[in-house]
Amino acid sequence: MPADLHATADFPLSIRRDAILRGRLRRERWVARAVAAAAALVLLAVIGMPAFLVLNAAGSIDNLSTLLPLLVGSLRASMYALLFGFPLAVLAAIWCARFASARLRALIKPLLEVFEAVPSVVLGLVAALSLAPWLAHHVVTVLLFLILAPLLLAFCGAMSERYPSVARRLARSHWQLCAATLALLATAFLCNGLAGMLGNSIASAFWEPATPWNALLIGLVLGVAIVPTVFSIAEDALFGVPASLADGAHALGATRWQTIWRLLLPAASPGLLAALLLGFGRALGETMIVLMASGNTPVLDLGLASGLRTIAANLALEAPIAIPGSAQYRLLLLSAIALFSLCLIVNAMAEMVRGWLRRRYARL
Repeated sequence: MPADLHATADFPLSIRRDAILRGRLRRERWVARAVAAAAALVLLAVIGMPAFLVLNAAGSIDNLSTLLPLLVGSLRASMYALLFGFPLAVLAAIWCARFASARLRALIKPLLEVFEAVPSVVLGLVAALSLAPWLAHHVVTVLLFLILAPLLLAFCGAMSERYPSVARRLARSHWQLCAATLALLATAFLCNGLAGMLGNSIASAFWEPATPWNALLIGLVLGVAIVPTVFSIAEDALFGVPASLADGAHALGATRWQTIWRLLLPAASPGLLAALLLGFGRALGETMIVLMASGNTPVLDLGLASGLRTIAANLALEAPIAIPGSAQYRLLLLSAIALFSLCLIVNAMAEMVRGWLRRRYARL
């Protein structure tokens, strides 16, 4: 067949190929424009929110001292939540990543992550209606448990290192978690008995709160609320450390706890720091729990037995009744700017520290 007939026969096929290619390039250009528009919209929202707050808060504000108790209350609630929730979540992440079997880890990890979907208003309702009245009369029990439970866990860890055969037998039979649960329940009953003996004496005078809605209640409930977030990130960070590092440490004679404390925790420190700061941000921006269970008392007292009011709760309470343009309205916007700036500074510092830790341990 002549060469010109071959060219004539291939001509429609080349046209179709060019048309398909042009259509694909056109669709990719539209997708790229849509992605760029979405990114620009997000950037505009990020810049527009603080700009809106600053422009509308401009003006004379007489009573700036009212912001200090709100700022202190927000920091108190977040710090108490971290003091209770962060060690609990990290210890649970260590156990799930390095001690639990694959089957048990596949069961516990999704359960804790699903708990994050529980609305905070449900936790606030439970705290306000049930936990607050109980805690008002059993605060000594809770404080004793918070002191004795870490000591019990440390004792169990020491015994597992001293008697490794028993610990391995419990781990193989999946009774390790049940034994720890029973030990904690026994500790709770012991603390309740001790509190019953001390409740009508000196302890009640020092520890019984004046109101059921106090900082201790907020620390417990808000700490439980941040546990799923901290646990998920910390467990992923610990589980992401190569197993060969732990195997090498064990081969050199290190115990399991020495390996965790001196090798795995430093190697996973960027992820643990991210978990800490995300938990802090989660507690800092929480509204419903502190609104329902804090008493909403803007005081500067730093004690556990006193109430508090956070910036987020104050915004939820006063924003619906604030008149636009008034001093109260501008003060609310100024408190929102303070909360926004605090979260921005915390996240910026977190990113700097995470980058420094990542570069440091990448050289090891």
